[in-house]
Amino acid sequence: MAKIGGVVLAGGKSLRFGMDKGLYPFRGTPLVKYALDILQPLCDDVLISTNDPESYKSFGVKTVTDIFTDCGPLGGIHSGLTHTNSDLIALIPCDTPFVPPALYTYLQDHCGNHQAIIPTHSKYVEPMCALYAKNCLGHIEQAISEKRYKILEALKTADVSFINVEDQAFFGPEIFHNINYKENL
Repeated sequence: MAKIGGVVLAGGKSLRFGMDKGLYPFRGTPLVKYALDILQPLCDDVLISTNDPESYKSFGVKTVTDIFTDCGPLGGIHSGLTHTNSDLIALIPCDTPFVPPALYTYLQDHCGNHQAIIPTHSKYVEPMCALYAKNCLGHIEQAISEKRYKILEALKTADVSFINVEDQAFFGPEIFHNINYKENL
């Protein structure tokens, strides 16, 4: 796999979780570390998009904060694309420890010249575990300026490829499972 940039989204408010999810020790390891371990072998540079950079310094990667605040994950995607040195980023939320690295290899193999490559399965679309080209920044900035913060809504005018991954060997029903409640662990 050619090297790309990586962005870990760890800027959420974690309201349902009750604490910063990225720092929560899931099975003895902070959730953000799972995301870093998935992306670092695939990417030239990896950064963490967080609104609490001090808390993530110990992970040894660059941290960035949202340029546009209160936009949800779209603000983190925007910030990651703005601060990366790469033309393409692999995006992962800090609370999805079961995403296999092979997902990103598969998406990049099908990237072409699209501005976003988003996996799908069954009736689900997974824009938080996807590839984004730097040249989709204009679409994201336009959406933010219009207060359209849903990722798929922001990408309506972009060249997006939706790739079904259900028939791939790496796929399993748990790979996109995100951890929202400590009680369910």
